Amino acid sequence: MTLNNSYTSSVCLNETQLKMHGTEAEKYIQRYVYSVIFLVGVTGNVLNLTVLLRRNVKTRSNSFLAALAFADIVFLIILLPNILANYPFLGSNYVFRYLYFHSKVHLLSLNNWASGVAIWCVIAVSADRLLVYPLYIRNEWDWYVLPGIVGGIVVLTRLFSLYQHFEYSCKVRTFCFGSQLISMCFPVTSERFGNKPNPYSKRLRAFIAASKMTHAVVMIIIPIITLIILNTLLLLALRRRKQSILNTDLQRTKSVRDNQTHYIKTEHRVTVTVALIVTAFTITNGPSALMQFIKWSDPRYPTLVCNTLVILGKAINFILFCLSSKHFRRRLMQLVRNDVSKQFNKFSNLSVMITDTNTSNRLSRFGRQRHFSSCDILRK
Repeated sequence: MTLNNSYTSSVCLNETQLKMHGTEAEKYIQRYVYSVIFLVGVTGNVLNLTVLLRRNVKTRSNSFLAALAFADIVFLIILLPNILANYPFLGSNYVFRYLYFHSKVHLLSLNNWASGVAIWCVIAVSADRLLVYPLYIRNEWDWYVLPGIVGGIVVLTRLFSLYQHFEYSCKVRTFCFGSQLISMCFPVTSERFGNKPNPYSKRLRAFIAASKMTHAVVMIIIPIITLIILNTLLLLALRRRKQSILNTDLQRTKSVRDNQTHYIKTEHRVTVTVALIVTAFTITNGPSALMQFIKWSDPRYPTLVCNTLVILGKAINFILFCLSSKHFRRRLMQLVRNDVSKQFNKFSNLSVMITDTNTSNRLSRFGRQRHFSSCDILRK
């Protein structure tokens, strides 16, 4: 991204010209809806990490889901400047506008990186469930395989989104005797920059165009198609296994039933949670994949709807965990109770210390008073 702020003017711009949003709908959705999604999403994903990273529940699926939660937190935090830009007290602030205009393209690239990590983590957990649950492949991985997969996802998605730092050429211009800033960005692949020819070489433009197409295929189209296939297979496996569990319960004795079906039922519950998360992820991210193939006369509103769905998908996993997993709810409540108990014990100990200190002070004062009284008697 090239920045050019050599242009200055004494002309002062009005509020409409200085606005940081597009349509009015975009302003209110980003200002209020996105703010609520941010708070719910960050809080929910932090709670997800608190439960999923416990040693006694650490599995391959939970590790991938923890990586997904962390990627969603990063996505929402990077999104925060875009949300804050719609509030007048920041959107009109010179320092905020300067920092935002000089970083917004880089924030976009980092956001797409976090989104790519999330979608491939969902694919990883879906594939893991498909191997463990219907295929019964229960072999343990070496300790380095899981970190290697997650690390590979992080590195490769970074490489595929790296071009976005140079995808736009942005100009920051100063108005009103240096007190106002506006920014205009042009795609490097466009033929003209306003009324001027594109200054970039054809080789760079071809590279950016090829990188953009590769990113769309590797980070959007292939993952969505893969998720649809994996989730369909998971749902079919769940349907078959549910009937198998019912038949097992009816045919076997209680002791045999308890010993042989416990693992199947546990895996069934985990797979239900994963299938629900994958379904929600596909629904919230699928429309953005379709946007790659549809040409709109006015793409602002379809883009706003697709972006809102993607952002909403970052915040609903905690709700899905709570709705679908009794084990997750029990673990979460146990953690909350333990934390409340620790805080209560700290408060009780502090109260006891304060009480003991006050008692000691009173006894000390009483002793001094008695000493003074004895001295007075002796003097008399």
